[in-house]
Amino acid sequence: MKSVIFLAIEADAADRIDIGETPIVSDLIRFLEKERGIDVAELLIFKEDCDEPLEHHHPLHGHDHPVFHAHRCRKVHVSVHYGHKTFEFDFAPSATIAKVTRWAIEEAGLGREEAAEHVLQLHGTSTQPSTGAHLGSLTGKHCAVVFDLVRKKLVQG
Repeated sequence: MKSVIFLAIEADAADRIDIGETPIVSDLIRFLEKERGIDVAELLIFKEDCDEPLEHHHPLHGHDHPVFHAHRCRKVHVSVHYGHKTFEFDFAPSATIAKVTRWAIEEAGLGREEAAEHVLQLHGTSTQPSTGAHLGSLTGKHCAVVFDLVRKKLVQG
């Protein structure tokens, strides 16, 4: 029986991949090179919301939540603007927007009620990425992203 994992590759959305019975990271890298034609040089594989890339011998099966992210950046430099302040930190590209939002809210010192009213928005746009999106999906091949911490848009009606 093949193992099923979900893999987001840099700016692409997560895709279901059926891979060998007991796959390891090096099996996934070979699959990406042969089946998808991806240049795997410098490509790192991360488990979702984990800070360090996985070693090539690390198993991909047996996870409760088998979501992984492949990216060339080891870290993504995040800047968040809130009012007149800017907060900066380096996250793994596999960090979810939910994780980055929690960090930004803590840095801004927002209380519980006020925190629930804020979201991250890509700087200079009206784009508010979903909380389940991977940080690396917003950077492409770059290793940095800038957000604004803003109030949620409330629908009146």
